[in-house]
Amino acid sequence: MNKILVLLFTIFIITKSKNEIDFLSYHQKFIEVEELIANENFKDAETKLESLLVKYKPSFTKDYIIFSQLCLLNQNKSKAISWIEESMKFGAKLNCLKEIELLNKNFTENEWKKLETNIIELDSIYRSKINFSLGARLNRNYQKEQDSKAEKNYKNVVYSNFKKIKELTDKGTFPGEYLIGIDNVKYASDIPECEFGNSKVIVTLLHYDFPIIELTEEVLVLAIKKGQLHPREFASIFTLEKNRVSKLYGSSYKTKKELPDYNFMFAFEMRKNRIDKVNEDRYTFGICSVETDKKKIEIEKKYGMKLNFGYK
Repeated sequence: MNKILVLLFTIFIITKSKNEIDFLSYHQKFIEVEELIANENFKDAETKLESLLVKYKPSFTKDYIIFSQLCLLNQNKSKAISWIEESMKFGAKLNCLKEIELLNKNFTENEWKKLETNIIELDSIYRSKINFSLGARLNRNYQKEQDSKAEKNYKNVVYSNFKKIKELTDKGTFPGEYLIGIDNVKYASDIPECEFGNSKVIVTLLHYDFPIIELTEEVLVLAIKKGQLHPREFASIFTLEKNRVSKLYGSSYKTKKELPDYNFMFAFEMRKNRIDKVNEDRYTFGICSVETDKKKIEIEKKYGMKLNFGYK
């Protein structure tokens, strides 16, 4: 009997591991979508992204918004509206969506009003997916951190916020959008909620000294694979730690080992590196090439799209 139980347990573990979704693979496949967009191949980009969204069901609100814009460019407004509603199930607010030129100029006043009438229902679905009270608390922590920037207690506030993040991460639960939703200006007046991201957590990790070394790279990479942390968020945190950007490094007495020599060519990167090495590091973590990022900016201007969200 014991041998049978052991065999069944082994089969369960193998099946479970096979069925686990690897979001690093999702992000690497998303690179192909971005390349198609950069080359104005919107039809294939729509087809590929729809397949990814249906298969992986990510919690990254911005990906649904990108897909809706592709539907519009491909002359499928009804589908675009349907997927905008999907983005609202992940927290997107109507006032933020109206700021996107492509959406605003293609949706009629009546279509916006119809979306408005569905807000309560869509917001209810959104709240049911996440820990809304925890998200509100972390939004407030963000605002407290912003308000203390010029104060003597700034370091203590950052450290307190980091401690709360680490408590969650130590339990295997990085506080990403899947858990606490996207930023909400109702609880943090200065937060960039129309970037549809997780600044309430990421900003503390940008300000704290040695966040990756203390949380560990392994834990954060696992969070990427689980769909809890976006690769661009990781790259931003990594770049600021590698280059000691936060002012807290100036008063830090910690002795920490060096991070690996990744270079993503993100903001505040002070080191020079070969572009092929940069693009290789980017792909490893599911981030498109530097060249594609540059083309995306041109596409945004040409079509009134929003393709870049907060962490570039």
